[in-house]
Amino acid sequence: MDLSSIKSTKPNRNLFKKIFAFVFALLIVVSSYIYLNNTSKKAENVIQVLRVNSSEGIEAYATLTKKNIEKYNLIEKEYTKDMVLAEEFDNVVNQLTKYYLRKESIIYRDQLTDKKPKKNEWLYEVADENEVLTLPYNFLEVGGDILAPGDNVRIRVSYDKEVSNSAAGNPNSSGSTTTVRETEILFQSIVIKDMLNSNSRSIYEVYKEVQKLNEDKKQEVMKSEEFISSIKPKAILVEGTSKEIGSYAKYLGYENKSFLITILSRKNSQVIMDQLPTIEKEVESWIDPQK
Repeated sequence: MDLSSIKSTKPNRNLFKKIFAFVFALLIVVSSYIYLNNTSKKAENVIQVLRVNSSEGIEAYATLTKKNIEKYNLIEKEYTKDMVLAEEFDNVVNQLTKYYLRKESIIYRDQLTDKKPKKNEWLYEVADENEVLTLPYNFLEVGGDILAPGDNVRIRVSYDKEVSNSAAGNPNSSGSTTTVRETEILFQSIVIKDMLNSNSRSIYEVYKEVQKLNEDKKQEVMKSEEFISSIKPKAILVEGTSKEIGSYAKYLGYENKSFLITILSRKNSQVIMDQLPTIEKEVESWIDPQK
C-alpha cells in the first residue's frame, strides 16, 4: 500500500471558505432583520412635534400663540432633532418667528427667536461722534428710483451772497452791494442711511414689513397704489460729523439756497436694497396685465 498519497493529502481548503461564507451571509441576514425591525418600529412609533395651525401661516417676526400652533403626531423615522417637540409648547409660546412659516409646516428651532427686531437698526450703529441729518429732495431730479439707502452721494449748495462793490474791486462804490451766486461742495461723499416717503416713514422699513407677509398677501399689497406711493422718497437721511452738520446749518441762513445731490459710484457701497429681494420689477409686471 502506497502511503505517500495519504501523507500528501491536506485538509479541504474549500471547507473554510464555505464556513466563512455561511457566517458572513448569516451576519447579513441578522443585520438586515434588525434594521428592518427597527425601521418597522419607527414607522409604528410616533413623536409629537409642533406645527403651524394658522390657515394663513405665520408672518415673519410674529408671536407664537396657543392658537397659531398645534401638536402633531409625526412618525419617528421622519423626526429630526432640530424639530420643536410638543412638550416644549409652553416654552415656545411668545417667541417670534424669524421669517414666514407656511400653513401646517413643522416648526424648527432655528426658525424662532427671543429677540424682537429693532426698527431702523442702522441708527444703533451710528458713531457716537456723528449725527443724522434729514435732507428734502426732488425724487425725479436725483435718479428717480435708482437712488437707494447705502448709496454714496455728493451734495453741493448754491446760495445768494451779498458782496460789497468795494470788495468786488469797485473803489468808487459808496457802500453798495451786489448779489452774487455762490456754489460750494457741502458733502464731498456721504452715505444715505435711509429714505423717507411723503408720510415721513422709513422706506427701508416699508420694504421689511412687506417681506414679512406670505406670498399671496405680499403680491396683493404690492399691486396697490398705496404701496407704490409709499416707496417714493421725499427726503434722505445721512450720517455726518458735527463739523459737516455745522456747515449745513450755516448755509440755511443764506437766501435762495438750493442743494444739488449727485450719485457716486457703487463700487465701494453697500446698498441696503440689494440685501432685500428685488421686488420693483415684480411690481411692474403685476401692474401690467400683459406680463
